[in-house]
Amino acid sequence: MADLPRDRLQGLKVAVTGASGNVGTALLRRLTDPARGLAEVRGLARREAPAIAPYDRVTWHLADLGEAASEDVLAEFLDGVDAVVHLAWALQPGRRPEMLRQVNVEGTRRVARAAVAAGVAHVVHMSSLGAYAPGAGSRKVTEDWPTTGIPSSQYSRDKSDAERVMREVVARRPETTLTVVRPTLVLQPEAASEIGRYFLGPLLFGAARLLPGPVARLLPLPLPGVAVAFVHADDVADAVERMLDRRAPGPFNLAAEPLLDADGVARALGTVRVPTPARLLRAGLSAAFAAHLVPTEPGWLDLGLGAPALDSSRAQRLLDWTPAHRGDEVLAQFVAALGEGSGAPGPLLRPAGGPYLDPGGAAANAPG
Repeated sequence: MADLPRDRLQGLKVAVTGASGNVGTALLRRLTDPARGLAEVRGLARREAPAIAPYDRVTWHLADLGEAASEDVLAEFLDGVDAVVHLAWALQPGRRPEMLRQVNVEGTRRVARAAVAAGVAHVVHMSSLGAYAPGAGSRKVTEDWPTTGIPSSQYSRDKSDAERVMREVVARRPETTLTVVRPTLVLQPEAASEIGRYFLGPLLFGAARLLPGPVARLLPLPLPGVAVAFVHADDVADAVERMLDRRAPGPFNLAAEPLLDADGVARALGTVRVPTPARLLRAGLSAAFAAHLVPTEPGWLDLGLGAPALDSSRAQRLLDWTPAHRGDEVLAQFVAALGEGSGAPGPLLRPAGGPYLDPGGAAANAPG
């Protein structure tokens, strides 16, 4: 993959919501490189980031996008910027979907309105494969596949609605370029322990790490199977940087090869696949969720089984984007870090001062 010339973003002022999250941190690692020559990078989060790289080269603004009071902060945050990258997203608490919708859909509406009011020239909106309708099987879909979501998944419904809101609001200012990013599952080893606690809960995450080797090597996966791809957060950040550089409009799928079936996932992890009916897995997850053993609502399994695989050829063609990391290797490295309890210093995916996170991108931003 050819890197961008270091001076291509010279002089740009870029604002990033959810800047301390998974994709946000990866994007800051690129944008705050002095050799890239950006005039200014602004970050929006719910709490101030620590004075360590890459957060220490960012001008921070603090706001909760689920609250109307954030509108005043957004006006200042976006004043005079050339582009805004909207990554902020709440994945939990799954038991309070109305709170999630306030942050994710209404928060997106606030960002879009503020961008239009400020005359921002380029808006990059982080969506997800979760915005897509089901029904493709293992066939890869292009960006014209319907974005009506998977009705039983809260995450999918909100991703679909947030995209629609963003398009409707930004359309009021034809001079603004809108780019929509739809990545597959986004992982990086630095976020492993936090993501594990986030989706399994602290008790189950701790118990899973104590399982004996032979048991830990057994992986229940549904029949007839899965078709899933992964992408490294750094490769998503690279794509976003190219979008900013080229002010590229429209939607872009992002996924790394290979596309993995259930056996491929097991091979990548060095585990033994235990074929399990999907209905049994869902019943188990529903029971665990109802018993407050896990924070992950059953719609996540529906999303994992129903979301289509992504064709990334548009990004490859228009952005000259090629992932630097293979998806199976990303998964293996992530799970290895998960078993070690690895994680980055700083606020990466870590909740503070409230019950939800703004990870800024997809599963890990979870799916996309």
